[in-house]
Amino acid sequence: MAFLLVLGLASIMSNAAAVVASGCTPILQEQVAPGDTIDLKGPDVPADQQALGIHWDYLWTVKEGDAGGSTVATFDTQSISFAVPTTDYAENYYFEMLVTAREASLCINQACMTFPIVTPGECSITTDADDQICITDSDEYEYSTANTPSQVNQRWWVFKQGEVPANLEYNGNANSRVGDGSSINIAWNGIAEQSGTYVIMTGYFGKKSPFVLQGSCQKQVVIVDVPLNTITVT
Repeated sequence: MAFLLVLGLASIMSNAAAVVASGCTPILQEQVAPGDTIDLKGPDVPADQQALGIHWDYLWTVKEGDAGGSTVATFDTQSISFAVPTTDYAENYYFEMLVTAREASLCINQACMTFPIVTPGECSITTDADDQICITDSDEYEYSTANTPSQVNQRWWVFKQGEVPANLEYNGNANSRVGDGSSINIAWNGIAEQSGTYVIMTGYFGKKSPFVLQGSCQKQVVIVDVPLNTITVT
């Protein structure tokens, strides 16, 4: 009887393992930029299971590519945070979660998903405005790029030439910030305090802190002063 019982348990455990390892079909998630963070959370224990004194244990595995790829991280907490490398990153990252009832180890469930890692691509500013604009011009001019890629935030600044920062930061240079998204409208008489060359800059940033810069581009505009109105009698 003891042998049969052990054999029966071994068969159940083998079948349970087979069910879990039978191949989880990953849910394809939205694109993520290199250097950004992927935050995930497993399910909460329902009230009826808590009333039975049941606790859940979580095991996460992160792999490059797919379920057969190299393991790059593991976690044993309900919530996890995975920082995508800024360089040498995989084309996709596969996340697998196993949830086990601590008091009944054969009660186990599984879920998985895949995140594509994609850079935002080239950045280029276009406009119908002239490259030389009078300082008193109150018209609004649009400056735009292609639509902002879904995996990044886009932000705009205007700097006087010579004051462009060495490193563009998402939350930096608040006084020079002029908008977010794929386009902005500028009335130069409200921005340019004096004539000279100004630099419009836009940058792509990861969506989560520390908002890693993914790329940027710029355009120069010359602001021209109003001519003098002096009359000289000769």
